[in-house]
This record gives sequence, C-alpha cells and structure tokens, in this order.
Amino acid sequence: MFEHRYGMKLKNTTVDAMVLKLLRKQFPTLSLSELRAKVQAHDYVFLSDMEKYNGQRRMAKLLREFDKAGIETELFEESRYTPAPWQTEPISREYFKNILQRGREITRQVLEDIEYETVGCISPDAKTGIDTELRKKDEGDSSGV
Repeated sequence: MFEHRYGMKLKNTTVDAMVLKLLRKQFPTLSLSELRAKVQAHDYVFLSDMEKYNGQRRMAKLLREFDKAGIETELFEESRYTPAPWQTEPISREYFKNILQRGREITRQVLEDIEYETVGCISPDAKTGIDTELRKKDEGDSSGV
C-alpha cells in the first residue's frame, strides 16, 4: 500500500517559551516534556497523517502561527510502499502552497460537477454557495504559507 504525508520540523532545536506555547496550543494532550523532546531531537512537530482529514490545512495553520512568531521551520514530503521505510525529501513553501491550491481547485471542481449532475447548470446562488463553502474550509489557511 502506498502512503504519503507532509511534515514540519523546527530549524532551531533550542526550546523557548514561545515554541512550547504554540505547540501546546496545537497539541493540548501532549505534555510539555514530550513537546520539548520532539523539538530537541529535531523530530517532526507535525505530520499531516496525524489528522484523519485536513492534515495539510492544519499544517498550514501551524506554519502560519510559527511564521507570525518568527520561528523558522522546515517542510518535508514523505512516501513509502508499506512496509518499506519512509523516503523523505525537503520541500519548499511554494511547493506546499501549490499542494494546498491544488486541493482547493479539486474541491471546487467536485462541487461544480455535483451541481451540473443534479441541476444541469451552476446558478448564481450555487456559485455563491460553492465560494462560501471553500472560504469556510480555507479560513485563514491560504494566507502566509
């Protein structure tokens, strides 16, 4: 089986209060010592497969939070054919931004296709509904990545 995910690490392995505050906000169930250990070990602070749905969107939100705080990050893409080990490659912010944009475009196309199949056209109300739906999903994810 093919598996694929995106990950984020912090460039600096020194843990300060701001880093712990942001990580604790995102992962309230992990202890501060667990969070500190992840950063100090230069381990992933987030993997997109940690979320059943919208892992990439949540990663984009966390990335934006780190950017606001001036904390440098590194992005990675991993893939494997189970049970082989993960193959890891660094990715650019532009590449990650394109992944998010492609997801939005696919979602838009699916919603439009549903309208065409059920109604036969996309009415102005349906277009507004699709735009609203996409805006809800994007809420804050598109800026700053």
